[in-house]
Amino acid sequence: MSPRSSLVLVLVVVFSLFITAHCKFPTLDHLKPKASEKAQGRAVVELLKRLLGNRSSEFIVSVNRNLSNDSLDVCELRSTKNNKIVATGSTGVAVASGIYNYLKYFCNCHVSWSGDQLDLPRPLPRLTGVLRISTQHRFRYYQNVCTFSYSSVWWDWPRWEREIDWMALNGINLPLAFTGQEALWQEVYRSLGLNQSEIEEFFSGPAFLAWNRMGNMFKFGGPLPQSWHIKPALPPSNETSMLYFKILERMRSFGMIPVLPAFSGNIPKGIL
Repeated sequence: MSPRSSLVLVLVVVFSLFITAHCKFPTLDHLKPKASEKAQGRAVVELLKRLLGNRSSEFIVSVNRNLSNDSLDVCELRSTKNNKIVATGSTGVAVASGIYNYLKYFCNCHVSWSGDQLDLPRPLPRLTGVLRISTQHRFRYYQNVCTFSYSSVWWDWPRWEREIDWMALNGINLPLAFTGQEALWQEVYRSLGLNQSEIEEFFSGPAFLAWNRMGNMFKFGGPLPQSWHIKPALPPSNETSMLYFKILERMRSFGMIPVLPAFSGNIPKGIL
């Protein structure tokens, strides 16, 4: 590299650092849970029923966003005279993760992807005073584009329900939500005038969606059948029947903020 090129490079770096140091970036304080406090509390109650069955009645939960003086999640737990555990948190995720901390460190319980150990002692171990659990980070992100092809691409609603429960128990409040993306893009491409053949030339098969979403592969293993875009959330329920809508609804019910993918820069050839 010539002396002149080196000088130009140094000036560019210095200028970039100067601009970065004096830029004011917007805060993320506007990102807040959409579900009400009561809805988040109900979501935790239902989680405990799925997790602990009849023993779930030994936990009293509530959500109070004013419990936290800042944007960090907080949960407070205490024992009652009749050996119940009262858990109050700033979000549903805070309550769920606070209770799981109690289950792990006071009851020797464990919840994993492949199995659980939930042999709760009788009565529940008492807490001395108030146990206050605070998170160190505003957002706790989870998942990546590849996992949605390697693992979760074939999941049905019961498996997704368990995964979202696991997220809440482990304090995840910013989960990636890729499921159903192609159904939306199909409608967008149709509105731009593409026919079904042109769309099918673009989307890869389910097992290769990660590479398709990253622009590395097109159509391979495809095309995606229409049944994939309207994948129901079985078993039937009174909630929305589409799997991806139900995933988003459940995430938000805990106070999570799902991360929805945006335009990745890849387009079907038919647009050109």
